[in-house]
Order: sequence, then structure tokens, then C-alpha cells
Amino acid sequence: MSLSRRDRIGAVLYDNRLVTSAELFIVTIFQALDSLGFPAIFFLFPFSRISLWLRKIGWRDLGLRRPTSWLRTIGIAVMVGVAYTAIEIRLIEPLLHQLGVGSEDLSNFEGIRDNIPVLAIWIIIGWTIGGFAEEMVYRGYLLNRLADLIGHGRASWVVGLIGSSAFFAFGHAYLGIAGILLTFLEACVWAGLYLGGGRNLWLPIVGHGITNTLGFILMYFGLYP
Repeated sequence: MSLSRRDRIGAVLYDNRLVTSAELFIVTIFQALDSLGFPAIFFLFPFSRISLWLRKIGWRDLGLRRPTSWLRTIGIAVMVGVAYTAIEIRLIEPLLHQLGVGSEDLSNFEGIRDNIPVLAIWIIIGWTIGGFAEEMVYRGYLLNRLADLIGHGRASWVVGLIGSSAFFAFGHAYLGIAGILLTFLEACVWAGLYLGGGRNLWLPIVGHGITNTLGFILMYFGLYP
């Protein structure tokens, strides 16, 4: 029986390190678009979806599946999200300031202060783009592609964790040097939660959404950073 065009392309893509390297190069180009004012996520999401479709890999295969316990999954994600937000504000940001790195550039979010409609819009964005799209792309797609490039031993997942977090951080260059460092640390938390939870994407999705929501609410009241 003859193979379809999708099957032939998928056979070339599947477990091919040269092709994976080319994909990562394309991802790097997309990330560079951020500096030109084009959010990388709007390019990366469809690109990653096409790549996975050709490989016959679904988001479910990467962790977007029904967890054994929704209550446990949401509970853990919320606790991690709240705890990380508190640690970032109370410990990490003051430390970076003392080291002379400075603070995050939050000028893009100035309109949130005392403005409920703007706050609501940013919370929606924080869940749809931040919670869902970014976690699906950076933790679901990119982390696994980086691991494929190395192999599937423990070292490959470490490379995937660090590499995907670095890509994610540089995609937030508009936050300044301090923002890049903070975003990298946060991304490492979500990647660790993803891997530690048995590659369950719902953990970082909910945790990321919670931290975004808390950050925006604190900005609304003028309490962040």
C-alpha cells in the first residue's frame, strides 16, 4: 500500500536530528521577530502544530490529556504558582536589584493600574496566550524537540528544560535584562513541573495562568513589583 504524502514527510521528520536542528533554527528566527514587534508565539504555535501533525503526534501525546485527578493537578499548580509569585517578589527581584541588574521593564502594562477593563483583557491574554499557547509551544513542543536532538536519556531532558526556558526568556526581551532573568527562572519552574508531573501539560498551564493573573492583579493595585 502506497504511503500518503503526509506519511512520507512524517517518516523523514520523525527522529531525524538534522531536521530537528533545522526546526530549532526556524524557531530561533521566529524568536528574533520579537525584537521587530511581532510576538513569536503567533508564528510558533501554528509552526509547532504543523510539525507535530506531520509526525502524527498530538498535543495529547505531549501531555494535554485528562489527568488522573483534576483536583490534585489544579491544586498543585495553584500552590506552585502562588508560591513562585511570592518568592519572585519577596526574594528574587530584590536580589537582582541589589546585584545591580535593575527591575523589570513593565511599561507595556502601565494601562492596568486602576483600570478594570484593561485588567480583564490582560488576564484573558495571560491565560489564552500565556497559560495555554506558550506552555503548549515551549514546554510541549520545544522542550521535547530539544530532547529529541540529544536523545532520550536524563541529560536530554535537562537540555530540553534549560534550552526551552532560554528560548522562552529571550522571547520576553521587552521586559529588560531583569525580566529576561526572571522569565528564565519562571520557565525552569514550569518545565520542571511538566517533567516532574510525568509530562502533564495541565500543571504548567494552570500554574502559568495563576502567576500571570496574580501579577496583573498586583499591577492593578500598584503593588508589583
